Amino acid sequence: MDRSFLRALVTQWRTEPALFLYMLGSYIKMPVFQNLLFEKSCWELYNSLILSHHILQDDDLCSNVTAYHKDEGVQAEANRLFFYSSLTLTLPSIPSSLILGSLVDKSRIRLSILIPLIALVLSSLVYIVLSIWEHSSPYYLLISDFIFGIAGGYTSIIGVSAAYSVRGTIGNIRSARMARLEAAIGLGGCIGSFLSGKIRAAFGYTVVFSIMTVLQILAIVYVLLFVKDETYEEIPESEPESSFIHRSLIDPLLVLTKLRPLRVVLIACFIAFGLELFAFSGMSDIQFSFMRFQLAWDDVAYGQFTSLSSLFGTLGVLLLYPFLRLLLSDVFLGVIGLVLKMSFLTVLSFSTSSLLIYILSILSIGSRFVSTAFRTQIANLVEEYEQGKMSSLVSILEGVAGILATAVLNNLFPLTLSIWAGICPLSIVGLLGIALIILMSDFFQL
Repeated sequence: MDRSFLRALVTQWRTEPALFLYMLGSYIKMPVFQNLLFEKSCWELYNSLILSHHILQDDDLCSNVTAYHKDEGVQAEANRLFFYSSLTLTLPSIPSSLILGSLVDKSRIRLSILIPLIALVLSSLVYIVLSIWEHSSPYYLLISDFIFGIAGGYTSIIGVSAAYSVRGTIGNIRSARMARLEAAIGLGGCIGSFLSGKIRAAFGYTVVFSIMTVLQILAIVYVLLFVKDETYEEIPESEPESSFIHRSLIDPLLVLTKLRPLRVVLIACFIAFGLELFAFSGMSDIQFSFMRFQLAWDDVAYGQFTSLSSLFGTLGVLLLYPFLRLLLSDVFLGVIGLVLKMSFLTVLSFSTSSLLIYILSILSIGSRFVSTAFRTQIANLVEEYEQGKMSSLVSILEGVAGILATAVLNNLFPLTLSIWAGICPLSIVGLLGIALIILMSDFFQL
């Protein structure tokens, strides 16, 4: 096959294949990583203790989820570790995301994606070492988070990919591009979640982290071969060009407050998206712990559920969203997605049936409508030459929402277990209700 034809065929997908490989590795990692946190927390707590219910130091004990899934001490320690992990990853990524987003407006696409991907490979090597060093302190895992975070973290990879996808597009084409981006994320999540626990159960943690590293290297190779820097005409500046620090850290913040038509709608969308990101990040942080406590799930069962949810979400955003977009606005589709999310979380809060949760995963068919609608609507409300800066601002929003959600829910969830495990999921439903009201008000203003 002619290489130029192959390049043309592949590059029409822009960064989606690289994003798919990154998300595939991330979703292979996530259930296993959370399972590892629980095992290391268990081992740390019971290393030299004999409790009244005769739990002894025993590696097999900590590998057996049913033996301690109701243990509130292990739950608290694992959630504390996850909180520290999220904090170490997200805080350094905020200034880095601003700088990398500014490179998009300067048509430095490849560099802005390669920097976090290369750091990600280095951080994965830390996971491999610590998985071999079986009884190492779980706090050493934070080294990996810091390496990835200082280079921009996950918010940079997704934010830069989103900005690159929508540049030079308008209307339904922009919505379709954003839907395709979300589909790449969802497909990676579907396959990765399905394989994650099964690979760990069959081959162990080291093999999981090694596969994840290979996928990240493949993403780097794809970017080097197929992602190209594209130049767009910029608006001439009437004032002298500002410093690099000002362009990277200050200018993105001014995009939100700049006088423009529908500025109020833009700010409202931004706030509502922040609430949705808080809810998404918070629920993602505690969902594994909730399922483990409520249903005695391990990473295999949780991976199957996440895979099924991601499958429905991917099918929805890839096939259903573009079709519905011909009939409905992005905002209205976002409303549909929020209603479906709230319905699922409400049932989840009260459910003790694994079968019911698996069946209701079909409600995830609209889960990616929300972020697709928000990202597209926000992109529609700013100028073409502001897409990179806005992607930086959205990355900051993701980072701040993630930090706040992690700080609140990872510390609150263990405290609710002695009362009712469904308190946190039901609280998230209320938060999504506020986002729904804001989004519906935007619908009537457009």
